[in-house]
Amino acid sequence: MSIRPYSECHGNCDAITMDTCWSWAFERDKVRATIVAWRKTMKNQYDGGEAIVDACRRLGVEYILSSPGTEWAPVWEAMADQIHRKKSGPKLLDVWHETLAVDIAAGYTMATGKMQVVLLHAGAGLLQGAMGIHGAFVAGVPMVVISGESMTYGEQPEFDPGAQWIGNLSIVGGTTHLVDAIVKYGSVAGSPHTLHEAIIRAGELAQRQPAGPTYLSVSTETLMGAWTPPKNPRVVPPAPRVLTAPEDIEKLAAQLSKAKHPVVLTEGAGREVETYQALVALCEKFALPVIEKPGALFANFPKDHVCYQGTDIKPFWNDMDLAIVVRVRVPWYPPSNRPPKAFTAIVDEAPHNAAMAYQSLQADMYLEGNMAQTLRDLAAAATVDKAAVEARRQQLTAAHNAMVEKRDAAQAAARKKTPIDPVWVCAALNAVMPKDTIYIDEVTTHTATLRQHLVQNHPQTLFTRQGGLGQGLGLSLGLKLGKPERQVVTLIGDGAFLYNPALGCLGAARDYNLPTMTVIFNNKKYAAMQGMHHKMYPDGIAAEIGVYHGTHINAPDFVKIAESVGGYGEQVADPEKLQEALKRGMEANQSGKPAIIDVMVES
Repeated sequence: MSIRPYSECHGNCDAITMDTCWSWAFERDKVRATIVAWRKTMKNQYDGGEAIVDACRRLGVEYILSSPGTEWAPVWEAMADQIHRKKSGPKLLDVWHETLAVDIAAGYTMATGKMQVVLLHAGAGLLQGAMGIHGAFVAGVPMVVISGESMTYGEQPEFDPGAQWIGNLSIVGGTTHLVDAIVKYGSVAGSPHTLHEAIIRAGELAQRQPAGPTYLSVSTETLMGAWTPPKNPRVVPPAPRVLTAPEDIEKLAAQLSKAKHPVVLTEGAGREVETYQALVALCEKFALPVIEKPGALFANFPKDHVCYQGTDIKPFWNDMDLAIVVRVRVPWYPPSNRPPKAFTAIVDEAPHNAAMAYQSLQADMYLEGNMAQTLRDLAAAATVDKAAVEARRQQLTAAHNAMVEKRDAAQAAARKKTPIDPVWVCAALNAVMPKDTIYIDEVTTHTATLRQHLVQNHPQTLFTRQGGLGQGLGLSLGLKLGKPERQVVTLIGDGAFLYNPALGCLGAARDYNLPTMTVIFNNKKYAAMQGMHHKMYPDGIAAEIGVYHGTHINAPDFVKIAESVGGYGEQVADPEKLQEALKRGMEANQSGKPAIIDVMVES
């Protein structure tokens, strides 16, 4: 077989992969030889790869997540040098999909509060990872995303980046405009002399409020250019803690002191342990009812605490005279439907979310300092009316106990149902899993059921995918990476599972010893699609003849998918066998294997 030049092939040969394509192999080896020759001319100088790795060290980055691309050879060389010289620095994790790389970084930051760096391949990899980047932008998770580019396209005599940049990988106008709407900041690091500080600046910007992802485009030529480390290197200081002004604390304290029917509404107070704890202390002191939004993003308050009143604000709506809204993106729905009598105070470092196309908070005041400290200062400043507080506590206790009794009765009634009732899935998880289990919610249709019946009494025991579906499995791996001692369980619908890069996630779980359990709520369809169709056309033709498009799922064998990477898989249709199946899944995790429990639930 003759070897055609890459310019004539363009991937149109009969090869199954690039590695088996003769022309690609020829081109690849040519690029490798060029890089070797280029490095010989540099002797012992550092290049842009070392600039990236050193910037990660200065930022305190612990992991560089990557779905590999050919432009990252300089970073790989720097990582090899780090090992060879026994330097401290970040670890590099290569995974099989770009969204997965981004989501592991996001999950790790959610678990630890520490920002990470993601390397993606060219514009193509950036587009693949855009789902995760958007999710991080919506969730306010800081990270630095970097992707490669070429600027010379083989015209530079002494350096050939590869012909693939001309035909397949280049983006007209550059790559920053691909993600302008889903990052805080995007720019080009156009020189090896500015690359190091450009990354540090991007990292500092990402961590300032409102936190979120930043992006840099770095060319192969910049990566290969000589770089001189700074003479006086520094460790980058953390973002400062901003405090709420004392006069704002006093203003809200006065409102709380005189309120007869105060209510706390939260969606995201549980993102940090200290905010969770500060909210519990405030509500205990003043006997404040706590309502979670039905789609709460975290475990925000102990569900067995008497102040916890569930997810329905209607019983409080008409009498509420003070609403303390703790990190909620949309307090009321429709957004302009504010409570008729309540003074509304928003407690959130960054209440105005630039990731949202529309937002109306209907606030009377904002407290935008550190949330935990704001809640502690409020608790100290407000006056306690002991009689009123005690009366309110008794009312809350009675209402809470009635709610728990109703919850327990619903779980008992669900135990015998087949197909399995999602309420019983929650009850089985409550019974089997450790109390500090970390759950990732990507079930969509059954989210309200989870909030009502999955009992969590500890901080950082629930995280929710934000942005589009298809990220839960990757986030769970990041959480496991950050909290290796904790049991991690992804709760996911069969439709959402198929949106995820599932094989890549299971492969990473195996390769990096991140065993998590995935519990699939399998109703064999996209129930949300059918539900919305019926809502829009309740008496339509589809309802009349029982035909719904965009609904049916002819899914693969989820058990075999788990087994394909050496994991454990089991399908459960009998509610009486569910708890034992969950135990076997947990035992598989304890032995280092990822597990999938495919639960056949009612549709």
